[in-house]
This record gives sequence, C-alpha cells and structure tokens, in this order.
Amino acid sequence: MGQESLVDVPLTGERAPITAGGTYRRIWELGWPVSISTSTITLLTLVNLFWIGHLGTVAVAAVSLAANILFIVFGISNVVYTGAVAIVSRRIGEGNRAAAFSATVHGVCLGAILGAVVAVLGYAGAPAIVRFFNAGGNVEGRAISYLRIMFTGQIFLYVSTALGAGYQASGDTRTPMLVNVVVVLLNGVLDPFFIFTSGQVVALGIPLGWLGWGVDGAAIAAVLSGVIGMVLFLATSIVLGRPFRWSLRQRGQLTPSLFWRMLQIGAPASISMIARPLSTFLLLKVIASFGTAAIAAFGIALRSFSVNWIPYSGINAAVSTLVGQSLGGRNVREAERVVRRGLAVTTVLGVLFCVVYYAWSSQIILAFDSEPAVVVAGQPFLKLMALSFLFSAPMFPLVSAMNGAGDTKPPMITAFLANWPIKLPLSYLLALPLGLGIDGVWIGMFVSIVFEAVVMFVWYRRDTWKTKKV
Repeated sequence: MGQESLVDVPLTGERAPITAGGTYRRIWELGWPVSISTSTITLLTLVNLFWIGHLGTVAVAAVSLAANILFIVFGISNVVYTGAVAIVSRRIGEGNRAAAFSATVHGVCLGAILGAVVAVLGYAGAPAIVRFFNAGGNVEGRAISYLRIMFTGQIFLYVSTALGAGYQASGDTRTPMLVNVVVVLLNGVLDPFFIFTSGQVVALGIPLGWLGWGVDGAAIAAVLSGVIGMVLFLATSIVLGRPFRWSLRQRGQLTPSLFWRMLQIGAPASISMIARPLSTFLLLKVIASFGTAAIAAFGIALRSFSVNWIPYSGINAAVSTLVGQSLGGRNVREAERVVRRGLAVTTVLGVLFCVVYYAWSSQIILAFDSEPAVVVAGQPFLKLMALSFLFSAPMFPLVSAMNGAGDTKPPMITAFLANWPIKLPLSYLLALPLGLGIDGVWIGMFVSIVFEAVVMFVWYRRDTWKTKKV
C-alpha cells in the first residue's frame, strides 16, 4: 500500500478488514518518517551543545536553563497539533477532503494566533521566569537574552506545527520529515557562523565563525531556520498542492465554532504534555538537595532516555492518525486493530529497552560521567526506570488512540494525577522525611509511572474514545 492510498481510500463501515500485516505496514509507513524527524531534532540538541560548549560553562548553563523553559512552553503547541490531527484525520476518514482542508487552514490560523500570544507573553516574562531559579547574574543575563529571541520565533514554530499536523492527519508524514531535516541541517550549519567571530573555532581543519554573537547567535540561527522551515512548508503546500489543493474558495469561511472545537480537543492534550516536564522540573529542587552527583545522574538518565522516544514518536503519530481516519469512516474494528498492533510493537520495544537499561545501567552512566558518586546515585534510577518501561511503553498507543479520537480529557486527568498529587509529594516524603535519600525520589517517579499506566489502561477499556464526536 503506497502513501497516497492512506489518503485517497475512504474508510467506510463496509470496508473489508485489513490483514494484520497490512496494519503493521500502515503504521510503519506513517511512523518511520516521524521517527527520523525526532532523531534529527535529538541530534540537533547535541550539535548545539557542542558549539555552545566552546563559549564556556556559563553559556552552557544559560542555554540549558532556557532550553528547559522552552521545552515546557513547547507543550502549548500541542493545542494546535492534537486538535488538528483529530479533526483533519476524522474528515479524511469520512472522505470529506474539503472539510479536512478547511480544518487545516483553521489549525494554521490558530497556530499563528497562539504563537503570537506566546511570543509576546514570553518576551515580556522572560526576566521573571529566569530569575525565579536564582542561577546567578552572568547566567541569567545570557539566558534572558537567548530566551527572548527564541520566544519571537514561536509564531513560525506554531504555524509549522499546524501544517505538519495537517500533513500527518492526511497520511503524509514524509513531507514534514523532509522539511524538518532541512531545518535541522540548516540550523547546525548556521550555528558556528552566528555564534563565533571569524576563525574563532576550527572544525575538521576548517576555521569557522563570522558574526560572533555568542549565545544570542545560536538563538538567531534557530529562529532563522524556523522561518525558512515555515516558508518551505507553505510553499510546498500552496505550489504543489500538498496535502490538499489549496484554494481560498474551497476553504470556506473561518468559523469560531471550529476554532473552539480544536481548542476543546487540543487544550487537554497540551496540559497532559506540560504536566510531566513541569512537575519534573520542580522536582529538581528536591534532587538538588542531594548534591551535584544526584543532579548529574538525573540529567544523564534523561538524556539517555531521549533515544527511546525516537521509535515511540513514530508509532504514536501513526496510531493517532489511523484511529482518527478509521473512526471517521465508522470502522471501529479497524481502529481497535490499529491500537492492538501499536500496543504489540511498543510492548516489544519496552521489553528490549528494559533489558538494555537494566543490564547496562552503570555503563550508560559511565559513558557520560566517570565520577563514582554519579554512578552510585544514577544506577538505581536507571534500573527503576528500566522496569517502568514495561508499563509506560504499552501506555503510549492507548494515549495516542484517545488523542486521535479527540477524547483528550482522560489522558490529561491521568497525567495530572500521576505527576502532581502522587509524584511530587511522594518523592519528597520518601526522600526527606522518611530518609530514603535520592532513592526515594527515584521510587516516587517509578510509582507515578505505574499509576499512570494502570489508570490509562482502565480508562481506555471504558471505550469512550470509540464514540467521541469530532
């Protein structure tokens, strides 16, 4: 089955069930480009860290602080992404491409509005946000400047996110992948020329540098790359007619009700995405009380876990899209089959990751830091998280299915309960009052993951997602 068939074949209640192999193939076709995009973004963070590392510890600390803040703020874009995927994929499943196109246009407009609001509020609030962490004057000054420049680029990021959601929901994940690869490569190439003065650094025997804008240069390179990415997206969409034939006449009138529906679906998904990293960010205050070794161990573990997200991101995108299309075609059995196949794949991956991280926990930490205290602090964490993969991996396609169906409130409620009333107080209680030390934090995080997975499974089995109107 080629890529176009995912878009053009209507999904109806009378359609014959596809084979298991066909379901796996469809998940693969939609998923691998998303995984490639995720891997390139992960690579970009390492490349940026490499270049900024030449500026010294203060620069690295400033960018790291700003990056954590931006990661939390990025969760707001899930309003546009999840809302657009759910609505556009449902219209595609119904065979109503005109309505799917209109929903994509609404998503782009909503992305531009939200991006502008985030940019203005973020620019104005950057000093207060950064100073909350008391990182010191030198770090704060650079972090504020970097953050303000990055906030100005949010509008371009949000528009691109909406366009990418429209492509994905229509069955085309390859075009967004290509655009993302271009953006990442361009950012990596521009970085040294914006960051350093002429000849300040040498890479592969080549003297690099030009403008010498330091940390600000890294932010400007990122924003410029984002602008070019958005232009590529728009040009591909309008000139080549992907994923729909763009026509001002066809899109119809912008309707407040569709904007509101997109917000109703996307806002809970956004809250779900923000709840986890924000609570973890606050948990750093407890972790920091056990010294730099604990902080380093925690950071190394999180960085190593980014590898796991590469395959999961593709599977999640495929499941949410195919569930939305199937429900749009009134084919509940196919939607169930998609979830089962996604569940099978993520479970196998969870077992593999569990074995690797549990068996080689100390070696993984040593690859980043050879300090014995870091290994002692981090090894129990990696082993507990390895065991948690047996619960979290099967949860991913369940959440993706509910998001694709537009039933986003259950994942939001579950994520909030697991991370705020459970993870934060339990980790603090075990670590400090009960005297378990840093291991108490790790246990609290493990319990919250298991809780979230179990509750998510129970909620999924209630089948409310199958009858959700979008």
